[in-house]
Amino acid sequence: MGSVLVTGGAGFIGSHLVERLVEKGCSVIVVDNLLRGELDNLSNVLDKIKFVKGSIRNYALMEELVKNSDVVFHLASLSRVLPSIENPRLCFKINVEGTEIIARLCSKYRKRLIFSSSREVYGSPKYLPVDEAHPLNPENPYGASKVSGEKMIEAYAKSYGLSYVTLRLTNVYGSRDFDRVIPIFIENALKEQNLVVYGANKILDFVYIEDVINAFTATMDSIDNQTLNIGSGVGLSIMELANLIKKVTGKEVGIVIKESRKGEVDKFVADIKRAKDILNWEPKINLEEGLRLVIKEYRLQRSKKGLGNVLKKGL
Repeated sequence: MGSVLVTGGAGFIGSHLVERLVEKGCSVIVVDNLLRGELDNLSNVLDKIKFVKGSIRNYALMEELVKNSDVVFHLASLSRVLPSIENPRLCFKINVEGTEIIARLCSKYRKRLIFSSSREVYGSPKYLPVDEAHPLNPENPYGASKVSGEKMIEAYAKSYGLSYVTLRLTNVYGSRDFDRVIPIFIENALKEQNLVVYGANKILDFVYIEDVINAFTATMDSIDNQTLNIGSGVGLSIMELANLIKKVTGKEVGIVIKESRKGEVDKFVADIKRAKDILNWEPKINLEEGLRLVIKEYRLQRSKKGLGNVLKKGL
């Protein structure tokens, strides 16, 4: 299958991707600065990959790694809205400067680039479901940084012949994630604490990690220069999510409603028709089934490590 470089490969999505690539017989190199990622996330495959601790903004390091790879999956980023609002300069350095370096090197050495973008590039939708032709109007530094990364990659494709695929991910959930709404709700429910909903009418599109990894690996084939939405195509309110997590955990906890937070989009559902047509891909795990899988893994890890370590390191 050749040599594959995964930036951010010790993170939530990256580590699942690395495991799948190893299963497919790829020679995998991971680069991660471990600011959010954890080596524990790669414990199942650490002896089968090459791991490099480093920054994607280290040009000399990235040149060596890109040059020795066939395909680059670029997932490394400051990956959440609230941290980007708290530290927009860091968001710019990692997500914009880092992505430019990756795009430049992939162009220079003629390497295929798979870029992990976000539904945050759209901002508040003008219509639902949102297709790829929807205007890009980000409402926070994270979304703006992803638009910048996408546009640089597109420009390098036109100027230097870069081969790329960009995947705009909706709200991904699964084991190893933390500090986002689903793992927070699960943790609080199992600890019998209230679930705090920011925005009673907020509607989002949640997609299970294994479905996302299927989409990433499908991009390794012959399609070029495409930008695709990857989501479930199903909208769910955060109130419905809270009640579903109560049902799946079997915990009768309270739900506290607060105002939406600044910079967060209130409604989003992805149109995934192009991904179905072009990648021959579609999500297979519905939300309730996915939540049951996450909670099962959560309880397994809690029994192995103790509750304190699980909550510290995430699912």
